[in-house]
Order: sequence, then structure tokens, then C-alpha cells
Amino acid sequence: MGFVLTMLLPFTIVQAQTSEKTETSRQPSSEIEQLKSKIDALASLVEQQQRQMTEMQKRIDTIDSKAKAASLETDLKPAALEVGQTQKQEPGSSPAQKETKTADKPATLAGWDKNHTFFKSGDGRFETQVTGYGQFDWRGYQSGNAPPNTFLVRRARLALEGKIERYYDYKIEGDFADTASTPLRDLFVRVHRIDELMVTFGQFRVPISQEEIRSDAFQDFVERSMVNNLVPSRSPGLMASGVIDKGVFEYQVGTFNGKGLLAANNNDTPESAIRLRFAPWKNGKGFWTKGLAFGGAYTQGRSLGGASVRGQTESRSFTFYAPDTINGQLNRANGEITWLLGPAAFRAEYDQTNQERENLGPGGTTLPGVVGKGYVAQFTYMLTGETKPDAGAVAPKRNLFGDQTNSQGLGAWELKFRYANLQIANGTSKSNRAESIFFGPNWYLNRFVRYVLDFGFERFKDPLRVPKPGDNNFFVVLSRFQIAF
Repeated sequence: MGFVLTMLLPFTIVQAQTSEKTETSRQPSSEIEQLKSKIDALASLVEQQQRQMTEMQKRIDTIDSKAKAASLETDLKPAALEVGQTQKQEPGSSPAQKETKTADKPATLAGWDKNHTFFKSGDGRFETQVTGYGQFDWRGYQSGNAPPNTFLVRRARLALEGKIERYYDYKIEGDFADTASTPLRDLFVRVHRIDELMVTFGQFRVPISQEEIRSDAFQDFVERSMVNNLVPSRSPGLMASGVIDKGVFEYQVGTFNGKGLLAANNNDTPESAIRLRFAPWKNGKGFWTKGLAFGGAYTQGRSLGGASVRGQTESRSFTFYAPDTINGQLNRANGEITWLLGPAAFRAEYDQTNQERENLGPGGTTLPGVVGKGYVAQFTYMLTGETKPDAGAVAPKRNLFGDQTNSQGLGAWELKFRYANLQIANGTSKSNRAESIFFGPNWYLNRFVRYVLDFGFERFKDPLRVPKPGDNNFFVVLSRFQIAF
């Protein structure tokens, strides 16, 4: 419009000047002044239109620049696969703005989050992670009445875990190396609206013993201590749990079948369990108190014609107490402590199990119950200075072959020591006790691959029930190469 007015302005001025010369004699001077005023107003209008056109062009250039910048930023984001993307138009949005918003929230993402392979929706309501680990062992024994030296695929586990509709966690885990029982390990759904109260349904670990609850992928030694024989592992059940004040207080309360993997209960009394854990200074800054946590657990149930606890060493070299038949009430108690000090970690616990033997004596009398008592303490120290996590993978400061985040090095190195003592008796003439000392190094090539080496001395109380009769001491070597993701 301004261009048209500009073109017409000279013609209009010429006409006005011609008219002025023709009618000078006829028009009064006041009319000439009015015509000049109109010409000035028209010129002002033309200038105003020119300014508006210039400002409009600047706005168009700004919008184009923002759209190009947004497109470039999207191209430079970390790699993620967009699947099933749909474009939703919004009123008042330019095509470039609509495309940018769609790229920011794709329908589905897939990729690697530095720890796991994942699939998740753009709005965060659905998520699945693919996790797993494999453990390849070698076990060497001193000559005697012990298993042969052997290689062993100890575990080969694969799991899917994540969330559905934001507030429902789930996990499905199987072990492909299990040839003796069911390969299913975990299968549960957890209602997780708030951290202070969560409800879990399915098959998972009974909440007792910090050593048992820690994942097999994060154990510091090749095998858990022999004290772990006194506590159950996984069982179908229902549990309420919560974390309060960012971990200052944790609790688990549940009821289970208590008879093992996928096993149904064989009586009308389920096994109940409660576990409490305190870390009063967890959110503080004190080096000596921040990593201190302690707690305990208790379970109670009944057994109908089951088997008692077994006395077996960590290396599985010898069973120093064969299980008895039990019947009646069973109780378990546990006390535990963890103290993390930067690269150092100290863990200890005490476990006790009482199992009754009702109506198993002559004429249906009740025999003394089977009582198992054990304690274990261990200490680890990261020689390369990494911080030891409570339950997680160690991330070396310098990986063996380096990566995108750190330079090449020798990985992370750790020294460890553990002492365990287990005594089992049935109140009559049958009783035995064993103790073990294990030590050695752990080598973390990176956060996913590690090598574990244990040297162990196993000692038995009864000189006749030992791998080498007459010699209470037995030497073993255990090693493991593990990959976990």
C-alpha cells in the first residue's frame, strides 16, 4: 500500500500544481492553503505506511531465525529413535513452531541411558528397561573330599523392568543358568504413587538380611557368606514398603508363602515379615556419620513337614550340617549395620533361626527344635579412590581402555576381607559349627565388567565331618568374571 501511495504522490502533486496555476485567479488564497495541508497529510501517511512495512519485515525475519535455530538444536540432541510420531497443530502456531514442539515430545523414545537399554513414551507414562548380568566362575579346591575343580556359568539373567501409567513399577527376571528349578526369579508389580508408601504384589525377596537383599550383581565376594543359609530368598507374597525423608528411615512389612520360588504354602498360616532400617545422618554433611545405617528384621511362620536350614560353606565344598525334618512354628531374627566412608565400606549382621519339630519324636512327642546362629562382618576398600556405593555398580575414575568420559587407565581396584561364623544344632547330639575367612582383590574394568577373586580358609569344629578327616582347615579359590548392564 505504501508503494502505491508513493507512486501516486508525484502525480497528485503535479495535478495539484497544475490546478493551482489554472485557477489562481479564481480560487482564494485560503483554498490554496487547505490543498497544501492535504498534501502534507498524505505525505505523512505514506511515511507511516513505510515504517509499518519495515517493522513487519523484521518480525518475519525473527520468526524464521528462531525456527532455524530450533531445528538445528533438535538435530544436535543425543541420539534417540522417534517411533510413531504424530503432529498436533495448535492455534496461532506457525508451521516451524509446530514441527519444533512435535520434535521435543516424540511419541516413543528408544536408546541407551548410560546404564541400560530403554524404551519410553514421550510423556513419561510408560517405560521399559532391559537389564541383565552374566557370571562365569572358576572354583578350585584343596585335595580332599570336595567337588572337583570346575568352570561354572553361575548366573545368566535377563530382566525387563519399568513402569506403566507412571505409578505402576514392574519387573520380570529369569535365570537361564538354572537347570535345577524354575528359571523365574522376580515377577512383581509395585504401586508407586509416593515413596513413603508402596505396595508390591508377586514374587520377590523376603525382606530380611541386608546381604540377601543386595543384588547378586553387586556382591563384593563370589558368594554370599554361609550365614545367608539362615534366611529365605524369594517367595510369592504381598508387601508394603516406604522410604521417608530421602532414606533416613525405610520399612518393609509383608506376608509370604515362605516356601521358595513359586512354591505354594502348605498350611493355613502365611509367613509374615517386617524390616526397619535407620540412617539418621544420611542427609547431613558429616563424613563419619553420613554413611552409617543400621536396622533389623523379623519373620514368623509355620512349616508342615519341611526341611530345616542347611550348614554349607561358601565354596559349597562340604555340608557340615545336613537338614532335619521340621514341623511347627519357625522364627527368624536379624540385626545389621552398614558404614560407608568414601572408598571404604564396613558391613556386618547377625542372623538366628528357630525351627520347631512338633510331633516328630517317638509316639508323636515333640523334639527339640533346630537352632541356627550366625554372624558375618566384612570390610572393603577402593585402592583407586572411588566412592563405594551402598548397592550399585562401581564407576572407575579411569576405565581400562578409556571411553568418552575419562582417559585410559587400569580401571578400579579394591581389597576386601570377610569373616563368617555359623553354628547349627537340634538340641540333642547333632550339632556342628564352621567359620570361614575370605580375602582378595576386585578389579572393575569399567562400570559394566569386573573380575572377582577370593582366597578362602574354611574351618570346621568336628574333625571327622570335614573335607579332609583329621584336618579342620580347608583352602579354596573362587573367581568370577562378570558383565552386568
